[in-house]
Amino acid sequence: MSKRRLQAVLALALALGMGSWCLAAAPKAPKAKQPKPLKAAVEAPQYDVLYQVYVPTFAETIAAAIKEGIQEDLARRKPLESDDLYAVRKHIGEGLLESLPRAVKEVENLRLGWRLDRNQKRSYLDLTVTALPGTGLAREFAKLPELKTAFGGFSAPDAALAAHWVGQMPAADAARSAKLVEMGREKAIQKIDQEGISDDDKKVRKELANNLFDVIRDTTASGRSDGALSLVVRPEEVRLLFGGYLADGPKLESVVKPVADFLQKHHPLFANLKLDAEKAEGVNFHTLDLPAPQGGARDKFVQVFGDSLQVVVGFGKEAVYVAAGKDSLNALKQAIRKSASPTTPASLCQVSLALKPVADAVAAVGRERERGPARKVAEVLAAAEGKDHVRLVVTSIERGATVRLDLEEGVLQLIGAASPKAKEFLLGK
Repeated sequence: MSKRRLQAVLALALALGMGSWCLAAAPKAPKAKQPKPLKAAVEAPQYDVLYQVYVPTFAETIAAAIKEGIQEDLARRKPLESDDLYAVRKHIGEGLLESLPRAVKEVENLRLGWRLDRNQKRSYLDLTVTALPGTGLAREFAKLPELKTAFGGFSAPDAALAAHWVGQMPAADAARSAKLVEMGREKAIQKIDQEGISDDDKKVRKELANNLFDVIRDTTASGRSDGALSLVVRPEEVRLLFGGYLADGPKLESVVKPVADFLQKHHPLFANLKLDAEKAEGVNFHTLDLPAPQGGARDKFVQVFGDSLQVVVGFGKEAVYVAAGKDSLNALKQAIRKSASPTTPASLCQVSLALKPVADAVAAVGRERERGPARKVAEVLAAAEGKDHVRLVVTSIERGATVRLDLEEGVLQLIGAASPKAKEFLLGK
C-alpha cells in the first residue's frame, strides 16, 4: 500500500471514529439494556440513531488518495484488455479524476439516521449529504428544486410498482458522457464495415446506427433525465405504462420503424404489428398484438392479458412511450394527457413497491409451488390495510439531498412473521 493510500485509510478511519453519534429514544430490543443517550453535534429528534461526519477535516487527504488511486489504475493495462476497452476505461477514469476529488473537497456533512416509529408503524433509514456554502456542488444542489417533469400523469395510485425521476447532470459531466457515446458510435460503424454484406446494406445500417447514436448522444449531452413508470399487478390484470425523455423522438422513430417493418414481414410473432396505428396528443403510436400461447399456459395468459397482449410504442417530440396490457393504448393516451403541463415533482426520484398486490397475483396465477407461500405472505400483509410499501425516495434539501429507504407497517409485519423477537422489537407487541 502506498503512503498516500495509507494516509487516506487512516484519515477515513479517523473520520468515522470522530463522527458524532446520537442515540435518542431508540426502541428497546427484547431484554436488552438501553444505552444512555449521547449528545449529538446536530439536533435531529426525527431519528432514534444518528451518525454524522464533518468531511472537510479529512477531505484533502482522501481526495489526494482518490486521485493517486485513479492515476495508478489508468497507468497500466489490465490483462487481456483490448484497445477499445482500455480507451473507454481511460475516458471514464479521466472524468472521475476530474470530478471525484473536487466533489470530496466540496462536501460539508455526511449523515446517516435511522428511525423506528412504532406509533406510525414504519421505519426509515436516511443518508444525507450537504455541500459547503458557495461551492460548485452547492450550486448544483440549488438547481434541483427547480426541475420539472413532463411525465407527472404516469403515477397510477393502484400501481404495485411506481417510479419517477428527474435530474440535471452538470455540463462537464454531460459532455464527457456524450464523448463516450461517440466512442461507441465509432466502434459500431467499424463493425458494420467488417461485415460481409453489400455496400447498399452497409449504407442502410450505417444510417440507422448514426441516427440511433445521434439520439443517444444528444440526450446524454443535454444532461437531462426525466421519466416515470407504473406497473399495475392484479390477479386479473398486469399493465405497464412508461414515459421517458429523449432529445429527438422522431429520429429514434426513424430507426425503429424500418426494423419493425422488417420483423413484420419476416417473423410470425410480429404479424399483427401496426405501424402508425394512431396519432394523438402529438404522439405517433405503433401497436403490436401478441396472441395468447397454446397449451396449459393459455388460461392464465387470457385471465391476465385477454386473448392477446397489446404492446404500444409511441414517439413524441422529446419523448418515448411504452405500454403493455389490457386497453394499454387508451391508458397510455390518458397518462400523456395528464402530463400535458410540466409539474414540479414532490421528490427528485422515487421507487415504490407495494408487496400485497404482487403476493395476491402470484397466489392466483403463479406456479403451483409458489401459490402457497404467496398466500401466506398476502395474509400477513392484509392486516396492514394497504400500508405494505417499500420506498426509496430522493429529496432535495438546502445545499444537499437525502436518500430515504422507507418500510411501512406491512413490511415490518412480514419481517416480524419470521421471528417473534423481531416482531416485538419492530412493532412492540
